[in-house]
Amino acid sequence: MKISIFGSSSIGLLNRLVAIHVFGTLLAYLVYVRFAQLGDGYGAEYYEIYASKTEGLNATLFTFFVYAKLESVLPGFLAPMAIGILIAIVTWFTFRDVYNYLSRKLFWTCNLFPHFLVWSGSSSKEQLVILSGMFVINFAAKRSFAAKNLSINLIFVLFALSVILLIRANYFVIYFVIFITALFSPWLHRIVSRRLSVGVWVLIFSLLTVGTAAYLALTSTFFSEDAIDWMGRVQNSFYAYSAGSNRYDIRWENLYDFLYNSFWGVPQGLIGPTLMEGISKPIQFLAFLEGILYLSILSYLFFKLLQLSIKSRILRLHLLPFIYVSLAIVFVSYPYLMFNPGSAIRYKQSMHPILIFYPLLILGYYKANNIMHSKLKNTPNQY
Repeated sequence: MKISIFGSSSIGLLNRLVAIHVFGTLLAYLVYVRFAQLGDGYGAEYYEIYASKTEGLNATLFTFFVYAKLESVLPGFLAPMAIGILIAIVTWFTFRDVYNYLSRKLFWTCNLFPHFLVWSGSSSKEQLVILSGMFVINFAAKRSFAAKNLSINLIFVLFALSVILLIRANYFVIYFVIFITALFSPWLHRIVSRRLSVGVWVLIFSLLTVGTAAYLALTSTFFSEDAIDWMGRVQNSFYAYSAGSNRYDIRWENLYDFLYNSFWGVPQGLIGPTLMEGISKPIQFLAFLEGILYLSILSYLFFKLLQLSIKSRILRLHLLPFIYVSLAIVFVSYPYLMFNPGSAIRYKQSMHPILIFYPLLILGYYKANNIMHSKLKNTPNQY
């Protein structure tokens, strides 16, 4: 299942992507910061202070280190702007081959979400995860569709995965799944893809879910003390700070509360503010509208992927594990998006490359692949 369209490029596309990411940094530091807190402020002046109080490497220390080193060369918001420009370049490199096969409106909507531009243009853990995620999805898509030979680029992808693991370990699982299925795709296509129907995949995922739940129930206290302790830590990580937008009226005492709140917490976490929060705070109403659009596009993209997985046995190998793991990780991680709408908006940006760009990229490659095969079939044999 190869596609021979590599090498085509669009300087105009690159210029537009660079322009919107430069705008994103200016929007973050000149406008957004006047209405909301802009992350944790990873300035160089705080690096030595934090490093002296920290033992070992963690996500915060690593993020401080990156921006401290950058700010020694590029002062002020020029440091995150440089990373934002790098994100634009990697996005261009990722989509340039399939850009002409995508809906332009859909592509630019996915790139022009205001909060995505803010958090991909400001010094934050999210910015580093977005950049790393783009390297991973680029590798996964090209390896899956073109079975390109492995090269030195694999080193950058492994480093990108390490950064995601360090900063957002829960979201790393989704990135790792598409990396593994892509890495071994030449062999998996021959051995597995033609033998497993959709029903078999559903059975595998069902048994995996039941088996994991049974294992945790029999070998640990996950369904009692462990889970409740974790729920308490997540809640306290928000309530420890008297943020004005915290939600304090959420019942959160046992596993029933976890399951019950997931019915509204998962979609609301992906949206951000509720309608009532948006009405009471006009600035949040714009974020609410953005969140509704985000959830609508996310649902559309996953629906299209599900359709592709039914049509194509080869794509089924990549898409069904991706969909299953994505839903599982979002479900487990939803408490981090539930207690504070501002944090929800920020945290979900780490998932933007894998939940928004990766499905969009797969749709582009699939359409390009079909068109190329159609042209080959319709080309008369001149010999």
